[in-house]
Amino acid sequence: REFPSGFPKRIWPLPKKLTMTRSAFMDFVPEPVRSTEADRFLLPPWDPEAMARRWPWMVSVRANGTHICAGTLIASQWVLTVAHCLIRNDFIYSVRAGSPRIDQISQTTADVPALQVIVNERYQSHRYWSWVGQANNIALVKLAWALKYNTYVWPICLPNLDFQVKDHSVCTVTGWGLPRVDGMWPQFRTIQEKEVTILNNKKCNQFYHKFSKVPSMVQIVDSQMVCAEDSDREHFCYEISGEPLVCPVDTTWYLVGLVSWGPGCEKSKAPPIYLQVTSYRHWIWERVNGQALPAPSRALLLVLALPLSLLVAL
Repeated sequence: REFPSGFPKRIWPLPKKLTMTRSAFMDFVPEPVRSTEADRFLLPPWDPEAMARRWPWMVSVRANGTHICAGTLIASQWVLTVAHCLIRNDFIYSVRAGSPRIDQISQTTADVPALQVIVNERYQSHRYWSWVGQANNIALVKLAWALKYNTYVWPICLPNLDFQVKDHSVCTVTGWGLPRVDGMWPQFRTIQEKEVTILNNKKCNQFYHKFSKVPSMVQIVDSQMVCAEDSDREHFCYEISGEPLVCPVDTTWYLVGLVSWGPGCEKSKAPPIYLQVTSYRHWIWERVNGQALPAPSRALLLVLALPLSLLVAL
């Protein structure tokens, strides 16, 4: 698939080269999922439109029209996010894509209602307060109609099972986080970005045992999680949930993780924990291909009966 015509050329340098195993693109998508190539860096990061074009797979997952979590576009009709954002059956969910500002509609904005929300059946929402409850914290949102790709709306590549991120690799997390660790300032209205360094889970477990009474022999950060350190977190506290952790290989970006849980922004020495996307490749493949899909909730079906004017307002 060719990139959109007029796609900007790189004027920024690429992040540090990663040591990874490159994998094939996932084969479940109904159309090619080639992410915006890594040399799509274009305008200064303080420009809202530039940020929306730098990270065109970033979407806002919304409940009754209000932003609740970040999501990642993986195909024209599918968004990947975390489960704990989507456990309410009485909410009407939707997705906002291609928007330079989270709370404003522009010519590039696409608001689409959710046709179906698919939460991992093994996710234990009643144990969300515990790190044990963060296992299987993944969900899919199927959109009511397919998004049209452009320089503001573009899917990211999903890694295959052989995709490995080595310790100390430099990746990027993006989202609408808080500008201060104490959360006293309002949430950013535009997409923010932050380089992070991949840590091995053993070292990450040591961090978390310092903040808990869990015995040291008990593993808190397991093999289905990714740990990444940000030494400058006081400038961007991104633990709102669902934010994508993306890593470049050559000219392609891959979705490695989603912000899942953490100790809170005030404890900046303990890094946030990401759900590892490769661990759920088969689960994603099966659900997108229509296997073992649950029926849409009653609240979601109401979306189809809403007038178009109301959908736009959402």
